[in-house]
Amino acid sequence: MKLLDKRFEKGGVGTVKVKIEDDEDLWQLYNLVYVGDTIRASTWRKLQSVGATGSVMTNKIRLNLTIKITAIDFDPQSSLIRYSGKVACENEHVKAGVFHTIEVTPVSATLSGEVGIGKECWDSVVYQRLVDACDSAAKADVAAIVMQEGMAHVCLLTPSMTILKQKVEVPIPRKRRSGAAQHDKTLVKFYEAVFQAVVRHVNWSIVKCLLVCSPGFVNQDFLQYCMEEAVKREMKDIMKSKPKWLLAPCSSGHMHCLKEVVASKNIQAKLADTKATEEVKVLERFFEMMQTDEDRVAYGPLPVFAAVEKQAVETLLVLDSVFRSNSVAQRKKYVQLVEDVQELNGDVHIFSSMHVSGEQLSSLNGIAAILRFPCPELNELDSEEEVEVIPTNTSVMYLDEYEEEEL
Repeated sequence: MKLLDKRFEKGGVGTVKVKIEDDEDLWQLYNLVYVGDTIRASTWRKLQSVGATGSVMTNKIRLNLTIKITAIDFDPQSSLIRYSGKVACENEHVKAGVFHTIEVTPVSATLSGEVGIGKECWDSVVYQRLVDACDSAAKADVAAIVMQEGMAHVCLLTPSMTILKQKVEVPIPRKRRSGAAQHDKTLVKFYEAVFQAVVRHVNWSIVKCLLVCSPGFVNQDFLQYCMEEAVKREMKDIMKSKPKWLLAPCSSGHMHCLKEVVASKNIQAKLADTKATEEVKVLERFFEMMQTDEDRVAYGPLPVFAAVEKQAVETLLVLDSVFRSNSVAQRKKYVQLVEDVQELNGDVHIFSSMHVSGEQLSSLNGIAAILRFPCPELNELDSEEEVEVIPTNTSVMYLDEYEEEEL
C-alpha cells in the first residue's frame, strides 16, 4: 500500500489517500475502514435522462464519489471489496443521501487503485495498521502446497492471511494386481495440474520459500517431476527456484494441515527471514505456557481485561475482527485495552482472522494473554463471554436494490 496523502493527527479527525497495489493491500484496507467511515474512490454510476421526445435513456458513467459506509463485503477470492452507503458529497450527477456501492480492487491498467478514507478518530490501533500497511517489506513471501495423491491446495501466505489460489483434484485409481499403468498415468496428470498451478500463481521474484507438504513421499515425487519438466521445457525460473523449495511432512492434503506445518519449530527456523511465522511463534509460546504454568495465561474477554487491570499482561494476543465490530463502544473498548498494555511496556500482537494462527486464536474466543506473574484467581472468571466478531463476508446491499428508490 502506498500512502499518497495524509491529513490527520493521531487520535484526531482527518483523511488519508492510499493506493491499493495488490491483494495484501486490499486486506489491509478491509481492516482500516469501518462502518460509519467515509470512503472516496472512482466508481460506475447509472444515470437516467429524459429526451425531448419523452424517451428515457440510461447511461453508465465513471466518476469519483464519497459515501458514508453502512455495509462492507470483502471477497478475497475475487480481490474485491464492496462498500455500500449514502453519498456524502453531492455533485452534478448524484445528490447527497442516495445509496451507492463502490467496488475497490487493486491497481490495474484501467483502475488507479486510489482510495480516500475519512474517520472521526484515527485511534492508535488504526494508525499503527496504516503504518504497517505502508511498509513495503511486508508482502507475501511464502507460498505453500498442501497435497496428497489426487488432491492439492496451492496457497500464498502473507503476514495477514492465507490465500487459497487454486485447489486441484484428480481421482487416482488404485493399483491393481494386473499392473499399475493406469494409476501411474493418472498420477502424472495430477502432478502436471499442480505444476501448472505453481507456474500460474507463484511469483518467484517475491516468494522466498515454497513449502511442499504431504504425507509419505508425495512431495518428493512431485518435486522431482517439477524439476524434470522444467529442464525439458527450459523453464529457467523453475530450475533456479529449486533452493527455495522446502519439503515438510503433514498428515493429509487438506488445508487445515498447514497449521501443523507452520507451527513446526524446524520449519519456523527455516522461515526465520519471513514474517509469516511471527504470530505462530507467539501462539506456540502461549500454548506451551498453558501446559507448564496455566496460572500465567488468560483467555477470553473477562479474564484478559481483569489481567490488564492487575497490570499482569506481558503479551496480548487479540483477533483483528474485534476491531471491526459494528459497535463503536466495543471498538473503543478494545483499542483502550491495547493502549493500556502498551503503556505498561507489554507486547501486543493483532492476529488476522484469515491467517492460520488467527483461526487457532478464534478458538480461544479471540483474545488471550501471557502474564508476567501467576494469577490463579482469573481461572474462576468466565472465559466464554461472547465477543462480537465480524465475519470475512458481511452482508452488502447492491446498487440494483436502490435503483427504484434513487430514481
